[in-house]
Amino acid sequence: MGERIIRLSELMAYHEVKEVYKDSVACFRMDNSLVNIDTIPPVFADMFSFLLVESGTAMFSINCRECSFRRGDMLLLSPSSLVAITGQSDDFVAMHLLCERSLFEHMLSSFDAYQSYSLFFCRTETPVLHLTDVQTDGVLASMRQISDTIKKSYVYQKNILNHQMHALFLQVLEFVDARVAVLPPAVNHNEALFHRFILLLIQHYREEHYLDFYARRLSISTTYLSRVIRKVTQKTAGYFISGMLYAEACRLLVYTDMTIQAIAYDLHFSDQSAFGKFFKSNAGMSPQRYRTERPLRTRHTSPL
Repeated sequence: MGERIIRLSELMAYHEVKEVYKDSVACFRMDNSLVNIDTIPPVFADMFSFLLVESGTAMFSINCRECSFRRGDMLLLSPSSLVAITGQSDDFVAMHLLCERSLFEHMLSSFDAYQSYSLFFCRTETPVLHLTDVQTDGVLASMRQISDTIKKSYVYQKNILNHQMHALFLQVLEFVDARVAVLPPAVNHNEALFHRFILLLIQHYREEHYLDFYARRLSISTTYLSRVIRKVTQKTAGYFISGMLYAEACRLLVYTDMTIQAIAYDLHFSDQSAFGKFFKSNAGMSPQRYRTERPLRTRHTSPL
């Protein structure tokens, strides 16, 4: 693997991890027995990552900055992070939860309070939380539950996993909220403006695909909003708009029996062809092929 973008399925195959649910979620124990733990070059992973150190120490390179982590340190990593493990002690143990980008972004859009995660990722150079021993044990227990659910075949496995994921995100949200609350105030209100943009996007992304709508609602120019988003996040506005649309398109293709034409209509594309071009530019395949390779799992709207 080189310095490139990789998917969750690729990364788990590289480490020979078995605790993976439908190429969308993985949660596993990370220690020196993990296959290829010492041969991980810097990569951009197209997923969100929660890593909590249980014991020992490890050195990580995060966006080319070396950092040491020990028990109680929790890394929250976004797809924009360039990450590598550069060393670890013999007694290093951690629990690691990985969530495929489109699934995580869909879950963020399901609950307004989760937008604290967006602010955390945008405003912290070193995305780490420092937990007490009691907090560490509580989060580790939740992560082990998720790992056990992935490994076992329950009748209601996806429903259980969905609830466990939300429970973990809420548990960690307590610490994220506390961290965000003490961050320096936004300079020139840029971060507050970005947060307002995200809240608008959650409400309107299905029908409004262009930045000019959001700029008008915020009473600013499209150029200015684009500049602010780039300054705060180092990403384009299109990254966020397309990300929301793509996450919902994936969910509808896999978890409903709606026709592709109906999905295109539901997401307010001009026609099925326009939707197909958009989807292929994100997934590297047509909507029909994506659906064929991931058979309908349930008509329930759970993203898992």
